[in-house]
Amino acid sequence: MEKTLKILISFFLFALSFIIQLFVINDINLFGVKPNLFLITIIVVSLNTDIFISTIYSFVIGVIVDMLFGAGGLFTISYTIIGMLLGFINEDYMKENLLSISILTILSVTLFELIQYIKSMIVISKYISIMFFLKQLILSILLNVVIVVIICTLFRKIIEKINKKQDKIYW
Repeated sequence: MEKTLKILISFFLFALSFIIQLFVINDINLFGVKPNLFLITIIVVSLNTDIFISTIYSFVIGVIVDMLFGAGGLFTISYTIIGMLLGFINEDYMKENLLSISILTILSVTLFELIQYIKSMIVISKYISIMFFLKQLILSILLNVVIVVIICTLFRKIIEKINKKQDKIYW
């Protein structure tokens, strides 16, 4: 029951993040950085589920984002790699600790931004200064860590409340 509940909450989280990303965040810039809610939902889901669910979830989100934004499979590849790595790490990692969540978010955002940087250099043939990249990376990490910690905490509280209510029901 808990696994099904986590899957349902995960897809609700994706739908909500999809709406917020397209209609609200695309118009907001914080020092030239926008939070990537798709990546954030992948991190949150991967930290709260197993490797199989996180990999499938990441792949589906990547395919949807690639179809919408025409990135040629880059989002599918990067999101799937991140979801798979986090799902793998999650099985042996202390996910209750906010520091652990922050470290995994930093690693995920860094990997994603590095893939985007390499894409810009190779595919688009656009040179981007390494200092500009590092500044954007640091800002992106700070913004995404704050959001992931908040959402992860809320996700866990929802699961705990539902489990407590379920325990009170006598069959």
